[in-house]
Amino acid sequence: MKPRTKLQVEVMRLSKELHYRENELLPWASKECLEHKGYATKSRVVCMDCGGKFSPELVSRKRAVCPHCKTKIKVEQSRKTTDKQSVYFAIAEIIGEFQVIRNFELTAHYKAGVTAQYSCWEILQHWVRSDGKKEVVARNHTVNWYCDSWNGDMEIRKDYPRYYRQGEKYDIYPYKYHPDSEFKDIYRMYGINENLQGLTFIEAIGLLPKNTKAETLLKAKQYSLLGSNSEYNNRIERYWASIKICIRNKYKIEDASIWFDYLDLLRYFGKDLHNAHYVCPKNLKKEHDRLVKKKRKKQEQEESEQKKRKAVEDEKKFRELKAKFFGIEFTDGEINIKVLSNVQDYVKEGDTLHHCVFTNNYHLKADSLILSARIKEKPIETVEVSLKTMKVVQSRGLRNSVTEYHDRIVRLVNKNSRLIKKRIVAT
Repeated sequence: MKPRTKLQVEVMRLSKELHYRENELLPWASKECLEHKGYATKSRVVCMDCGGKFSPELVSRKRAVCPHCKTKIKVEQSRKTTDKQSVYFAIAEIIGEFQVIRNFELTAHYKAGVTAQYSCWEILQHWVRSDGKKEVVARNHTVNWYCDSWNGDMEIRKDYPRYYRQGEKYDIYPYKYHPDSEFKDIYRMYGINENLQGLTFIEAIGLLPKNTKAETLLKAKQYSLLGSNSEYNNRIERYWASIKICIRNKYKIEDASIWFDYLDLLRYFGKDLHNAHYVCPKNLKKEHDRLVKKKRKKQEQEESEQKKRKAVEDEKKFRELKAKFFGIEFTDGEINIKVLSNVQDYVKEGDTLHHCVFTNNYHLKADSLILSARIKEKPIETVEVSLKTMKVVQSRGLRNSVTEYHDRIVRLVNKNSRLIKKRIVAT
């Protein structure tokens, strides 16, 4: 896009005067911004950084130091011999009255036996003037379901909110900022520096200084919570006292999503959310999983109690509907089939075979009769018989499956349906 305003003309002029930094930044970026991996089989490990091979005996807990290039690598079990990585990184500079964020794309190609090949180019610049006015200089960014690529020359660019969420197209999230980054004092005062995580620079200056909680989180380096600020605003408000306890105890929340879920669980169990012992766990995932398991067990107990109460409430109506069929039982010598004669039997049948015979109120259906097919008193299928047609409507085993005894059960019920009909005629 051709510069049209005085600001755009000035930004474009200054941008063209910036010196080329790709070769200067590449050694740092290739070491600090990429994952260093090795692929292992039973007989060898390939270091994807240098392409060299070495013995699996040098691997300890999926970690190793390559004996050839001395790189610390993460080892994965795989027969792969090629790989590719791509990542964004940035460096901040002060040019005149502008704060400039220069973003680069680093791509690495790996192949066994060959040293990794790197390519790096500048793709995006944010120019922010002291009065807050901003301009973007970038290559064209193509973003859709199938493509995320950069092409063309560095030009003045504009976002198009009609097709993209605001800021999505030309506000990328850099994995890291170069340690030599320069930020204006006004930004450093709010905690915006080379350690910024969870937010892009543009998002950060958009939040500050009007959002005091975001400022506090930024200064405390609680970057995970910052990244969740828009998504979890209500939960940040709800648990702000607990967050301040974490900050005072210098407890860094690495995963905001799990931590918030963990606090929800603490609240469920009535724990003190102002106690550092609870809100600053040494092993967050372990404590989270323990409480999830405990909650699930409690819910199962509550569900069981609820079922028992409902069974007692339904018992009278159930007997009015089905008492005339109580005692019906028949067998073929191996399979025994009998009418369920109380509501608690329906509860046990549903719990044993993990189906909905009780929860869907089959015991209160006036036009059907439920029988249990068993071998040595162990339920194998639950049978529903229509009282209008005297035919089997369905017969379900564990988790609604059809067992190897299904056809025998259906034949046995049909053969003895006269016993059911006889009770109906008698009444």
